[in-house]
Amino acid sequence: MADLKTRCADDAALYEDIDFCMGDKSLPGTRNHGYYVTRRDIKTFPRPAGYSAEKMEDVAVIKSNIELYADKVWKRFDLVPNESEPTAKNQGSYGSKTMLNEISLVLPGTGKKVTGFISKLNNDDVVFLIPMADGHCRLFGSPLYQAELELEQNFGKTATDANTTSVKVSVTDEFAAPFYEGEFTTSEGTFLGTNDELKPETNP
Repeated sequence: MADLKTRCADDAALYEDIDFCMGDKSLPGTRNHGYYVTRRDIKTFPRPAGYSAEKMEDVAVIKSNIELYADKVWKRFDLVPNESEPTAKNQGSYGSKTMLNEISLVLPGTGKKVTGFISKLNNDDVVFLIPMADGHCRLFGSPLYQAELELEQNFGKTATDANTTSVKVSVTDEFAAPFYEGEFTTSEGTFLGTNDELKPETNP
């Protein structure tokens, strides 16, 4: 077994230059939709590579598929454009720090279906998959911690007021909102977490 000094040096070897080249784009915000599934519908819940990663860019990436039980699929919901903001920040004490991943999801309207949606969410354990503006999907959910939800409806009072439903998701994780590069299936077909696009048909 390697001594502490050697082991810690091996961990530190993962660090590398973090470059941002002129001309690169880092798009803010999310796309105008997201996906969710209840925790009880998940059969296998893979984790990011963490310190077993060989490159820094793979530390917080889930490359395997989140496998659902038979006949279960991810559900889609629409978002008010440019209103949903994801954040990630650290929390805790030395030696046991984690990340708090949060996103404020703003859904249009306060009608029967969206009202039923938040009524069901109120005492449930749900995992959210949110495509960022560039198409990369980020996961707000963890097999280790249950998501906390703050649910709110704003009905407005004048013709120009917003009439929306808000779902604020807060979940503790070891990683800052992991990238999900697996596949996920909805009623529309199977999508890729790398670009939020339908998986190309496989030739026989």
